Amino acid sequence: MKFYKRNAITAAILFLISAFIGMSIGMNYAIRFPSEYNGYYMIEKGEAMIRAAHTHGMPFALYNLILAFVIPFLRLPDKVKNLTSWSGILMVIMPLALFLRGKVYPANTFDYLGFIGASFFLLTSALVLIGSIRYKH
Repeated sequence: MKFYKRNAITAAILFLISAFIGMSIGMNYAIRFPSEYNGYYMIEKGEAMIRAAHTHGMPFALYNLILAFVIPFLRLPDKVKNLTSWSGILMVIMPLALFLRGKVYPANTFDYLGFIGASFFLLTSALVLIGSIRYKH
């Protein structure tokens, strides 16, 4: 499979999942914000994690879509382009971990799983930077 194709597919799937999470948040707005205290709406940490899954999922999907267009032009060996592509896909672990953390709250089962996705985000960004610096038009 071409590098750009798997990142484009990942982006499309993540856009859909994040949109459904956002729609769920919007449809249950009154339930998710049941009380008001001095102008601030109070929500549980679990609900905040689900909102964070939505707000991290959308930009991560956009980042994968950008990767789909950028990876073929990076001046990197094919193995490193492949690593960049897979790192972009595996950074999706972060919003998934946030969603799962929100669903199992108050259990701390998925607390540190998000750091794995964040690490893949840093790796992908570093590889894109290196490949972009090496690129000569």
